[in-house]
Amino acid sequence: MVRIFVPVNFSDYSLNAVDYAINLGQKIPSVISLVSCQPPLNDSSETPTKISEQALQELGAKVSSQFNEEQKNNITITTRLEAGYPEDVLINISTKEEPDAIIMGTCSKGDTIKELLGSVTSDVIKNAKVPVLAVPSTSTVDINRLSNILFVSDFGDSDYRSLHKLIRLITPFQTQIFAVHFKASAPDKWDKKRLEEMRLYCYQTYRNYQINFSFITGEDFIKELDEFINSNAIDLIAMTRHKRNMISKLLHPSITRKILFHTDVPLLVFHE
Repeated sequence: MVRIFVPVNFSDYSLNAVDYAINLGQKIPSVISLVSCQPPLNDSSETPTKISEQALQELGAKVSSQFNEEQKNNITITTRLEAGYPEDVLINISTKEEPDAIIMGTCSKGDTIKELLGSVTSDVIKNAKVPVLAVPSTSTVDINRLSNILFVSDFGDSDYRSLHKLIRLITPFQTQIFAVHFKASAPDKWDKKRLEEMRLYCYQTYRNYQINFSFITGEDFIKELDEFINSNAIDLIAMTRHKRNMISKLLHPSITRKILFHTDVPLLVFHE
């Protein structure tokens, strides 16, 4: 049973995330929990959107009423209204309930300065204990295929665990995975050795999956990423978010954040 949490504030992009979760979860037994968060009453920084328990239950009922037969057989919709800020509530859920994934809707790239500077999604990705899937407002998933996935990797130990979780989520789909390591300069012998070790492991462990391994070099990470996405028709980007020390954070802005705000392709983030 796959357990997925989807935060909902009734915006178009959050409702799109609900649709994405349903299409992703319909081929395997899944429980999809729709979560709405009510900010504290003493919050004077902005006028909070009032979301009632009844409105949330009505949304859950409406979603369920539109299920096809496969969705009826495999998906259970639940709803819950929580007090607190979404980033706090979702991180707490990830720690205490350990769902398989949190799926969050985001604005498309280029939308609102507020989204760029104070993204709830970015905060949840940074601090959650479970995989987080950020779904841009324009993104959909083909219910029959999730054709091409870009797995951004350094071929380290944590990526083996992330790859296992990724394959568990995409098992029902016809999928090709591109495991790619980005380098500013040419890969050295150790990079090549680690790539070959992961390639051999995957060949022995995931024989039924098509997984390609390669390096992409170039100084402009975002430019190279966009070119790879376009040339390989990437449907989803997956990566492991690595812990870094304070000096590293100051010198190198988060790759996760760069991807989150510079592409309209859904981003699935695992944690070390």
